[in-house]
Amino acid sequence: MSWTPPPTDATLNAINVDDLGRMLMALTQEVWVMRDRMAVTELLLADKVGIGADEIEAYVADPATKAQIEALRDRFAAKVLGAPVAGRERSVDAILERAGMARPQPEGAA
Repeated sequence: MSWTPPPTDATLNAINVDDLGRMLMALTQEVWVMRDRMAVTELLLADKVGIGADEIEAYVADPATKAQIEALRDRFAAKVLGAPVAGRERSVDAILERAGMARPQPEGAA
C-alpha cells in the first residue's frame, strides 16, 4: 500500500495551520489583556467601593447594557476569527473594517 497525499481541500494544511496560529496568538493576547484588566478592576472595586467578585458574578444586565456587551462580544469574535484574513490582508482600512471600525477622519475633513 502506498501513501496518498491528503486532498487539496483538507481541513488542515500549511496555510490553515498558520491561520490557526494567528488566531491562537490573537486570542491569547486578547484574553490576557482582559484578564489583567479584570483583575485590576476587581481589586480596585473591592478596595475603593467594597464591591466583591460575588456581586460582580451575580450582576444581571438591563437590555441596553446587554446590547452593549453583545456589540463588544461581536467585535472580539471578529478580531479573533478574522486573524487569518488579517494575516493576508494587512491594509489599515481592511483591518479596521473587520474590527467594525472606520478610519478616523482628520479634523476639519468632511
